[in-house]
Amino acid sequence: MKNKSIVIEFSPKTILWVIATVVAIWFFLAVRDILIILFLAFIFAAAIEPFVNRLEKKRWPRSLAILTIYLAIIAILALFLELIVPPLINQITQLVQDSGKYADTINTYLQNVNPAIKDPAFKALENIGNSISGNGSGQIVNKAFGFFSGAFGLIAVFVIAFYMLVQKNGVEKVLEAVLPKKYLSTSISVSRKISSRMSSWVRGQLFLALVIFLANYIALTILRVDMALTLAILSGILELLPIIGPIVAGITAALVALTVSPLLALIVGAWYILVQQLENHILVPQIMKKSVGLNPIIIIVAILVGVQLMGVWGALIAVPVVACISVIYEELKTNK
Repeated sequence: MKNKSIVIEFSPKTILWVIATVVAIWFFLAVRDILIILFLAFIFAAAIEPFVNRLEKKRWPRSLAILTIYLAIIAILALFLELIVPPLINQITQLVQDSGKYADTINTYLQNVNPAIKDPAFKALENIGNSISGNGSGQIVNKAFGFFSGAFGLIAVFVIAFYMLVQKNGVEKVLEAVLPKKYLSTSISVSRKISSRMSSWVRGQLFLALVIFLANYIALTILRVDMALTLAILSGILELLPIIGPIVAGITAALVALTVSPLLALIVGAWYILVQQLENHILVPQIMKKSVGLNPIIIIVAILVGVQLMGVWGALIAVPVVACISVIYEELKTNK
């Protein structure tokens, strides 16, 4: 029996496609942060466009309507910083100053429960204290760089969104300028559907933040935790930041409760964990399903994949990206 050799031939066209694909992937990875900023600007523009259009119908100049909405958003953020951040910082500062006393209290409490965990618990508390109080020059530089990078990204999102909104149907006009006519009608249809879903997604996120705020406010009030309203508002706002936001809100609330007793801190921490689990497995899938029309399983998988690939940013844009892909898929399926 003769051995048959298998010959694989690559045409110049195939080689060019492989090279183009590799270059495209490299380019995407190189400009990933810029693409995220563009995508966030698109989401932001889609979210506030209905309000801009309403003001324009009342004979407001479009640019003035956009700037007014921007100023309203900035005013809300400034009010939040003024009313919530200072007392929160004061509370945390006081907590750090009294950290030794609280460490002794917790250590004694844990020793009474189980003496075998006294030393590990005390060492863990010391490590946490060192992490909080540590402010070497390298950490300061890294934090400063991260702050200015984040501030630049936020400003870029606002500026790009402004230019998207300043002309009515601005995205469609961009498509008209760069796409051939035979693809134009399909692209505009896809753009409008994506914009509608992005707007629904933002409304869903805001509704989710409201639910978390109310749940935590009721619970913290019942538990008589200091600054219940402040902590609840903080949890609602941080809800807009996936993964990290709820963790930061929960730790902050537990630290404030720790000023009363370790037991209260434990109860508050357990409550935040429970809310987070209910949110991840029930609230987020159901609310996002109604707002963007995706299956809950797809939403959960999308968020997990986003976290794995890009961390917090991936979790933030996972659902909008999948919603956009689903719109494009539905359009292509319809036009077949």
